[in-house]
Amino acid sequence: MSKGKSDFKKDYEVLFIVRPNLDEDSTDKVITSIEDYLKNLGSTEVLSEKKGRRRLAYEVSKMRDGYYVLTKFQAAGTVIEPFKRMLNLSEDILRSMIACIPKGESSYALEA
Repeated sequence: MSKGKSDFKKDYEVLFIVRPNLDEDSTDKVITSIEDYLKNLGSTEVLSEKKGRRRLAYEVSKMRDGYYVLTKFQAAGTVIEPFKRMLNLSEDILRSMIACIPKGESSYALEA
């Protein structure tokens, strides 16, 4: 049985910046909600890595720093648009960027 085009999964990663005024538990809840959202859309191998609080290159929504998180996942291309919309509508996320990882370059282990 061959997979349809909509069933074909690619490797993606999303880097997003969480508001710095959230405490540790709230930041973890934001990360968990994003992972759960991806899983509900049919994504697999969802792995997140906290990169820590860093200074932003420029002020965003009157914030000078943010909490960076990198999440890697496998998903069908149809998942990306609703996921982008969710990230843009979230009040706890300042910025985000989704990238498709070319085949053969995906080392699925997150660096420590």
